[in-house]
Amino acid sequence: MSSAGATFPRTNLNLLAKMKTNTVSVHYVNACLERAKQAGLDIQPFITRLDVSPEILQDPTARIPSEEYVRLAIHLVMATNDEFLLLGGIPRTRPGTFALMAHATMPAGNLQRGILRCFQFYNLLVDDIHFKLSKRNDEAIISLRFDNPELDWDHQTADSVLVLLHRFFSWLIGQRLELTQVSLSGEPPVHRQEYQRLFRTRILFNQPLNALHFKQKHLDNPITQNESTLKEFLRDAPYNLVVIPDNDDSLTAKIRAIIGNDFRHEFPDFESVARSLNSTPQTLRRHLKHEGTSYQEIKDTMRRDAAIYYLNRSQLTINEIAELMGFSEPSTFHRAFKKWTGLTPGAYRQNSDQELL
Repeated sequence: MSSAGATFPRTNLNLLAKMKTNTVSVHYVNACLERAKQAGLDIQPFITRLDVSPEILQDPTARIPSEEYVRLAIHLVMATNDEFLLLGGIPRTRPGTFALMAHATMPAGNLQRGILRCFQFYNLLVDDIHFKLSKRNDEAIISLRFDNPELDWDHQTADSVLVLLHRFFSWLIGQRLELTQVSLSGEPPVHRQEYQRLFRTRILFNQPLNALHFKQKHLDNPITQNESTLKEFLRDAPYNLVVIPDNDDSLTAKIRAIIGNDFRHEFPDFESVARSLNSTPQTLRRHLKHEGTSYQEIKDTMRRDAAIYYLNRSQLTINEIAELMGFSEPSTFHRAFKKWTGLTPGAYRQNSDQELL
């Protein structure tokens, strides 16, 4: 499930444009490459295809454009002939399995039946990874369990599955499935902040299960998709399953929309943003904390991802990029970018340029 629907003819251009300013932790790139290595593949050709330097791959705090990660995942799925990337050397699901599951799940009627049908599908195919829907008090819990947890020692599979399931079930009901908590079985990793970006809710580590928690009431939500929208969804997969969605009803998405994409203008102050959302600063700050973020983090994330895009793709000078990012002084941009990524803009661009030589 590292790359659902790995073969597709044409991808939504708006989605591709959005991916250019969306980034992921380099951890997920290295985890995919490690999976390929364990499957007996020579990973050097895959690294060569990446528009990212080997030096960046060695920095655990680095980030890369989402489109590069997706391309890598697609190539690895096709090379291993398995959407689980031959986890533990075991073939489980050939490319196209996720698409077949989506076709089987869509007519289920409501979210609960859709989840149960999805899990029945995978539990029939996969013997050593178990999917379950359970209920506790007013919560519904989607969990997965490995017979041998050591196979997923870096949590790459658990992370990918939880993200894909959350994106897919949200798409089924036509709205973001609001989570109350995400439980993860491992220790907090270096890239732990990534989980807050992915799920926008409280994240708990060292838990018995890897699980998504949400209110039971959502189980009654009707499935709103049809054959036509499913065709479009699968055409855009896996891109649409990786990009952090902005078209949801989270406060993070609403604030990103208020800020816009032109960073040359001064960012609105927090009080103005709160007024735009018919809220008070105190209430908005509390709700953002529940989503695992803050106003400053949202601003930094947007500028960081846009800066990475320009450094990777454009012929603009670093000073020009600094101006586009809203920094009046290039030195301030240098300090901010190094804080975000661990590298100066010049070092980041130099590494990327060396990879292209």
